[in-house]
Amino acid sequence: MAILFGLNSFLHALLVLVISLLFLQLVRWKIWRYRNLPPGPPAWPIVGNLLQIGFSSVAFQSSVKKFHERYGPIFTMWLGSRPMLVIATRELAHEALIQKGSVFADRPPVSGTRKIFTSNQHSINSATYGPLWRSLRRNLVSEALSPSALKAFREVRECGIGHLVENLRNEAARNGGAVTVVAQFRTAVFCIVLWMCFGSKQDEETMISVQGLMREVLLTSGGPDEALSIPGFFYRRPRARIAEIRRRQREALLALINQRRDAPPTAGGAYIDTLFNLTVDGGRSLHDDELVTLCSEFIIAGTDTTTTSLQWLMANLVICQDVQARLYDEIVSVTGRRKPAEENDLQRMPYLEAVVKETLRRHPPVHFFVRHAVPGPCDLAGYKVPADASVNFYVAGIGMDPGVWQNPSEFRPERFADEGVEVDLMGTKEIKMMPFGAGRRVCPGLGMAMLHLNLIVARLVQEFAWDCKPGETVDLSETVDLFSTVMKYPLQAVIKERASGHK
Repeated sequence: MAILFGLNSFLHALLVLVISLLFLQLVRWKIWRYRNLPPGPPAWPIVGNLLQIGFSSVAFQSSVKKFHERYGPIFTMWLGSRPMLVIATRELAHEALIQKGSVFADRPPVSGTRKIFTSNQHSINSATYGPLWRSLRRNLVSEALSPSALKAFREVRECGIGHLVENLRNEAARNGGAVTVVAQFRTAVFCIVLWMCFGSKQDEETMISVQGLMREVLLTSGGPDEALSIPGFFYRRPRARIAEIRRRQREALLALINQRRDAPPTAGGAYIDTLFNLTVDGGRSLHDDELVTLCSEFIIAGTDTTTTSLQWLMANLVICQDVQARLYDEIVSVTGRRKPAEENDLQRMPYLEAVVKETLRRHPPVHFFVRHAVPGPCDLAGYKVPADASVNFYVAGIGMDPGVWQNPSEFRPERFADEGVEVDLMGTKEIKMMPFGAGRRVCPGLGMAMLHLNLIVARLVQEFAWDCKPGETVDLSETVDLFSTVMKYPLQAVIKERASGHK
């Protein structure tokens, strides 16, 4: 019995020794693998920094701001067992995205919900850097969003903006001039983008149904675990619900896709038409799931951030009545008091462009992009970036750099209009702000977004004088709605028909 007890003790001690040696070897391997990372907050085993930053996008943004102030222009956060490097200055963003653009243009693998809704990374935003991504992006930029294609949908934009103006007018008439704008903005932009995607105007029932479904898809497929790299097991979603939403998404969009397939040939211009003719992976056509994914991406990306920026922009015009007055004077000087602002007028409205740029600087619709990745270990700013690390960029912090912008918290379009500050929204020469990203992954819809923002704002200011509700002020507090940083308290304003209003 004593011999058996001794043997058990020996085996137990041996097991402890083996486990201890394996643990020490793992620690040594991890120290070697992740040597010379940028500084960052101390991390706990397994969960990393999750307990320190919380499990929401709002908490994440607050933590990044705090860590940037403490650890400097580049720092490491551990989200679970993998590191994420955060780049928080324009110089390092330019080094990564422009000077080393091909190295930092990749995307990390996706799993779970996002894998389903991207058709295993067969969307432009999620695709890894390579031939598939190049084909998808080239098709969007050179075909669907080319200058000629955008011009072809001029009538669509005029129709959508006309409906927006009329709906605001009707809401104001019912409520003593008061309007709540965000739903109106979202519907107007969505209708324009949906028409551009499928090449025809849809009936009201279809538009309402698809708009609600796209919002549900965004709520299900996005979120902090995907956008910010927080491990997905903290955000388990019922598989049956995910499958049901994907089924409904597929069914609704395939009906519109097949409707376009069966329609007589047209002059083209619709995004879906370019996808029918696109070949990938050595010559095959896109299958139905990929078509659904790409159409959803076009609709959601074209709607969400533009709607967010419109609300921030009009909120600042309500607060800054002098800016609104100067903008109105410019619009009237170009168009006269009777003619509605048109696309050809925009190039003669530099102050309007300045107002839009200042809004994007001060209130970028996303404070962080979808994660970047590197194909193998590389160097940045004297630090090591391991192959399995994700990389993100603190967009909001870059646009608030006091070394570039005097009084950066102030909303002042005169920076661009009068003081000669120039910015390259593509970030090629220099990054001063990057609301659309920069480098090879810069937003392909940049031109469309700027066109929509400028044109819609020109019409809204031309038609109505915008002011606060009596006895109230506009609160510019922020919150996070999935990927976008939105107004915590949606804008409510009072509008009054201008003398030049067009009925």
